[in-house]
Amino acid sequence: MSSRKIVIYAPRRSEASLVAAILCGVAARIVCCSTAEQAIASCCQEQADLVIVVAIAPFIDGREFISQIRRKGEQRPVIYVIAWHQSEQIVLSLLECGVDQYLTFPICMNRLRMKAQAQLNDLAQR
Repeated sequence: MSSRKIVIYAPRRSEASLVAAILCGVAARIVCCSTAEQAIASCCQEQADLVIVVAIAPFIDGREFISQIRRKGEQRPVIYVIAWHQSEQIVLSLLECGVDQYLTFPICMNRLRMKAQAQLNDLAQR
């Protein structure tokens, strides 16, 4: 089993399952979460390498989602957000608060899989 871990947070289980299915060929353990609290706990417990969030709500409700996922002194997971919003202000705001990659629906499944695998390969070489 791979030591790499991906945490997927989506408010709807079907969305998390879809992203997990897209990533099925990636050499990593995948954990799906349906609440922000579960995602934060999973990131801390699992020491996630990559976090994929299929929502923007955790970033705009004042929870400091990213700082809770990236606790000081611990591993700093890469964070991807996948959403429908294409507003320049939203994208810039998310990038400024620490999101590493913002992807919009409709998403190219192969592109997401390749990006995730490349990210994990990059981490393995460090």
